[in-house]
Amino acid sequence: MKLIVCDVEGTIFKATMKIEGTDYPSTMWQPIAVELGEAAVLEEKHTHDKWDNLEYNNYLEWVKATIEIHRKYGLKKDVFEALIQSAEYNEGVEEFFNELDRREYVPVLISGGFQNLIRRAQNELDIEYGFGACEYHFDDYGYLISHSLQPSDFEGKVHFLDTLIKTLKINKMTDWVFVGDGKNDVSIAKKAPLAFGINAHDDLKAVPGLIEINTFMEIIPYLDNSLGQKENDTPPILSEQTQKAKIRKHDSDENLLKKRVILLEREVRTLKQKLNDQKGKNVSKARIEQIKVSEIDYELTPRKQLSELLKEINVVFLGLDKNSSAFNRVKAIKALKVVSGMKNNIDNRVISNADFLFIYKNCITHSDVANACSRGASPPCCYLLEHTNNDLLENAMANVLYRYIYK
Repeated sequence: MKLIVCDVEGTIFKATMKIEGTDYPSTMWQPIAVELGEAAVLEEKHTHDKWDNLEYNNYLEWVKATIEIHRKYGLKKDVFEALIQSAEYNEGVEEFFNELDRREYVPVLISGGFQNLIRRAQNELDIEYGFGACEYHFDDYGYLISHSLQPSDFEGKVHFLDTLIKTLKINKMTDWVFVGDGKNDVSIAKKAPLAFGINAHDDLKAVPGLIEINTFMEIIPYLDNSLGQKENDTPPILSEQTQKAKIRKHDSDENLLKKRVILLEREVRTLKQKLNDQKGKNVSKARIEQIKVSEIDYELTPRKQLSELLKEINVVFLGLDKNSSAFNRVKAIKALKVVSGMKNNIDNRVISNADFLFIYKNCITHSDVANACSRGASPPCCYLLEHTNNDLLENAMANVLYRYIYK
């Protein structure tokens, strides 16, 4: 398994707007400023000047300053969503991901832009892993009510990639490819075994070994035969450094058939295990199915928003202290029932009426829940990390529920 890691704004989607005097064209940030009017455009340009003059301590400070501009000039949900839907894919993007052999390559999106835009690309291009810097939430009247932030741009892109590589047990030295366009992609491109620049910024072009492309389809000859390279095709000449980094693996039809047999055997074992688990539940109603959550789930852009998932399943969040900041944040999520139950004081009716339980780790133990369920069937549950940033709890819940419902 290898990763193909892509930037989003300017790489997956065209960066159509560049305010005069700025160094960063974008798909969303600058078009939003233009939609908000001339005063907002001037303030947006001022944030670029401050960034270039090193007046922000980090990228998130720059993002926060931009968010305040959007609040000040009244960004509305309909304007924001219209910009997301009007974003155009770069040349060859859709064709490339249609041809990509997912048995060999796992696509990943890492961006300093909006999770809202990443979610669109995930759903339309069938991409599971996505990491964005900012997500906007609007109230029932269409006004920007809150946002979530995480440092996934510049050097931060490498952090999110490292987390995923560790989780998926990928060889960091050889088994991933990067595609980007901007100055903010330089750090991650330098670390990539193989890096591509589409309509690349001059600073990105200067990265040793970078391959410049005009369309995503130009990447195909550099990847495995599984992407459709003909047997006699000659790939473009690479630098010595790039040639050493590339790995080629040619599976015969026989090997592919063996893989399919292995996958089928694995599915059979999984089905048998599920059957045995169900038999066990029938014997002991108090037995609880525990759904795992990983570090990635907190950072990963969900394929579907939590608010939409909660329309499909009755979920209870259990174990938060009423005085905690997380309690008020989670309490505000519509359709999510939040119970401040502590150990030895759990109403089993709350649990038995739920389809799924989220439990704040260390507040309630597995045995406490099992005891509360002793007189009835228990729903599957997931224990959330107590130390996580409150802004990322929604990501984790949405990612876990999506897997549970759809996979």
